[in-house]
Amino acid sequence: MNKKFLSAILFGALMVSSTGTFVSCKDYDDDIDRIDNTLNDLKSQIAALQTEVANGNWVTSVTPTEGGFTVVFKDGKTYTIVNGKDGEKGDKGEDGKGTEVTVKDGYWYIDGEKTDYLAVTSEDLKEVKVPYINEEDGYWYFYNDKGEAEKSPYKATGAAYAVNDGGVFTLYMPDANGVMQTIKLPTAASAISSIEFLDNDYQAIKNLNEITLLYWDAAATTEWKGPRGNISNNITTYSTDLSGNNNVLYTRIAPSSVDASELAFSLIDTKDNVASIALAAKKYDGMLTRAAENGLYDITVVPGSYADGGDANKLANQFLSSGANKAMALKPATANYRSLFNVKVIPAKQTTAPLTNINLNGNYVTIVGVDKTTEVAYQTKVGQEVVVSVTKECNLYDMYLSASEEDKALFGIIFSEDGRSFKATKSPDNVTDATIDLEVYTLPNIGGNSNIKKTTIRVEINRTLGEATYDKQTKQPNKTNYSFLVSADKLKASLSSDLNAWYASVKTDVNVLQNIYDDEACTVISDLGTNGGATTTNMNNKQVAVTMNVDNDNQVTPANIATKLNYLKFQLDINKTVKPLKIGKTYYAKLSFVDKTSNIELNYVVVPFELTKPELNTILVKESGVFRDGKDLAQAYMYWGDATTKVTGKSYYQSNYYIDRAFTDMQKKLSDAKMVTSPTFAIDDANNVLDAEGKDTGKKASYFASIVNPVPSSTNRAHVSLKEDTDGNGSRDVAGYKKDLNVKFTGAYLDVTGDDSWKYAKTYQFRVMSPILEGEAVAANNVVEVSATGRTKLYKENIWAKTYNNDVKYDIFAKGKAAGVIEWYRSDIANVTFSTGNKNVFEVTVATPTVPVAATATAPAVDSYIEVEGVTENTAKLKVAVDDIWGYTLNSSVDIKTTLNTGK
Repeated sequence: MNKKFLSAILFGALMVSSTGTFVSCKDYDDDIDRIDNTLNDLKSQIAALQTEVANGNWVTSVTPTEGGFTVVFKDGKTYTIVNGKDGEKGDKGEDGKGTEVTVKDGYWYIDGEKTDYLAVTSEDLKEVKVPYINEEDGYWYFYNDKGEAEKSPYKATGAAYAVNDGGVFTLYMPDANGVMQTIKLPTAASAISSIEFLDNDYQAIKNLNEITLLYWDAAATTEWKGPRGNISNNITTYSTDLSGNNNVLYTRIAPSSVDASELAFSLIDTKDNVASIALAAKKYDGMLTRAAENGLYDITVVPGSYADGGDANKLANQFLSSGANKAMALKPATANYRSLFNVKVIPAKQTTAPLTNINLNGNYVTIVGVDKTTEVAYQTKVGQEVVVSVTKECNLYDMYLSASEEDKALFGIIFSEDGRSFKATKSPDNVTDATIDLEVYTLPNIGGNSNIKKTTIRVEINRTLGEATYDKQTKQPNKTNYSFLVSADKLKASLSSDLNAWYASVKTDVNVLQNIYDDEACTVISDLGTNGGATTTNMNNKQVAVTMNVDNDNQVTPANIATKLNYLKFQLDINKTVKPLKIGKTYYAKLSFVDKTSNIELNYVVVPFELTKPELNTILVKESGVFRDGKDLAQAYMYWGDATTKVTGKSYYQSNYYIDRAFTDMQKKLSDAKMVTSPTFAIDDANNVLDAEGKDTGKKASYFASIVNPVPSSTNRAHVSLKEDTDGNGSRDVAGYKKDLNVKFTGAYLDVTGDDSWKYAKTYQFRVMSPILEGEAVAANNVVEVSATGRTKLYKENIWAKTYNNDVKYDIFAKGKAAGVIEWYRSDIANVTFSTGNKNVFEVTVATPTVPVAATATAPAVDSYIEVEGVTENTAKLKVAVDDIWGYTLNSSVDIKTTLNTGK
């Protein structure tokens, strides 16, 4: 018969009198604001809990306590229900303490005592059945594998109990009349509303996620003394190889307020069968370019063992159906919400489990089973934690460490509970450096007494002269081979009375950087690429070197160290393309100072440092006259000096806006930021384009325009180029004019492209326009009076124009003539013509402004003019057409009033 384990935990038989005391308390730093309100009825108790739930609070735990149970909410509030003096004791419970009812090994346990009742249901039952207390006789009733309730010998009269099912605690509490009242309290697991899988960059949805589950038909052991205990008969051990790419579920969980790292996870198939492996979530702590980084986790299988009943393939078969891999979904172990069924577990039975090498703090020491005691294999210092690992962690069932009783006492050796690390807490004296023989015991997943290996490693424990951790150094590099200085004062202060002895012993002409770490304890080595290739002395093929020498003129030697050692110089050589140092991440540089004769470490200091980059708005500095009101919309008026390319077969120029006109000293600032090859402007089609009124055009920016010279330089300037024929019908249709075109800038500070933390990305809108077309014609005093009976010449004093900027007035009459072509006062004017708006009022007799004539000895100068002839006395429009050099025409007008006896 197929059996399904319940995802439920019960805390039961908690005696509560008819007037229990309900207490809520919350910590505020060092002060405890205790609320001691005695609630006189169950209704008040339930109301208090309901208020928490209504306020969005959820339960993190419900635990038995002396005389009752305690409910803890996510914000730290604690509510305790305790027994009243009249509470009745359950037959199997201890006086004054609630009974704990739990599931273990597939059976119900009461106060740690195994019952005969299986915590299972038959496969055809559609919902989980949990035990309950019969209100009539006060006994616990359990369900058998047929789904039938059976009375147990366990009495719980007058009890309050709680059931955790589907991520929701249901509290059952008797009121003053003995009638059971209930309240449901959600946990974090029940709050989960979304689980989705992403690629390993957390950027895109991943529809197929594979986990290769390694498993072994493990041989039983009787001699193992490690934390996990001996392997019993009929046990399958399992794990995953996390060095592979397919065994981590890169997951986004919503809402992000749920801390999924505190939850256990399971895999279920489409029939709701829960696989017998557990998974755990680790928060993602890296940096992403996307905005939605919250709620990201790396979820992996927790290595474990499974009682297979003699069938070595029983565990593997949970993931197979007719030989094919089942579709599985991820769910919190105590809740019902699940992901899509897009996880595939591939069982891979193993017959060997080589552990290969033993490493101490990530450094190779020896092969498993091969002692290394004839010489010192590893050096550590008093107080330094040493983590022991094997190369093939996926094959390791368990490990523990030991040493002789004499060594443990002499050096104060402390071993971690998980058997994976140790540290010496004291030195036997202040002079002698001594060694211990560390015993490393390992048991692979394949099991068997014969595979238990003891590896003895000689470890030297050195006296610590001085240790110090600096305040974090925050630096903004201005080049990849950047350097900065850190004061040596804290180093020297840490040595105290040993300083002079240290001066006499320390090696001065070396790179003192031991390594770069991700954590303050210096246990996780940072994953960095090699140096970028610059000629940096003693870089050790890494991106950082630290020396005592500030420069060639300030070399620190044994002879002058007491006076010359004032700074430690950090020399960076950042790899631009492969695993560069990250921006915004705190690194821990461990600096190790060694004896100049023996090379034994004398002391170390830790210097945290973080690199920053300038804000993009200090590189792309928006011109206030272009970007108005602090927005990212550029009022992109074309400039005549940029008009260099005419439209094929036309006399006018291409409608181009040069992007560097929108940003102050753009090319220089990009150059100062060492951004030469990475900066790029590109059309951004992520969203539709809006018109000048804010209406959606339904089109992407690439329909209207393109970017020419997308990688800007001083000679190849990036510019937005409007398409001349957007609809492709062969006639001019510059539909991109005055549209808010989306243009995205991307680039990497110092051209370091190997990590997203160095990169910039921002989208701006460019509204490309002609300064002429966006202006208008203006008449002196708003109207020009002319003769109604004769001809009148009009000059620049009578009519002019202004651009989009009302303060910019310009002449629309001819300036001169060169090579047969009229010259205008503005270089972006191609031609100006005038026409009447009403021939019955006046005619235009000279429509194109005349070429001015310079004064001669016999004749005065003649200014440029147009001429109109009055027909009748009235007012009408004088039409003004100003053609610009980009092929646009401003069609404007001014008022002409014809009157008698007026004219020139």
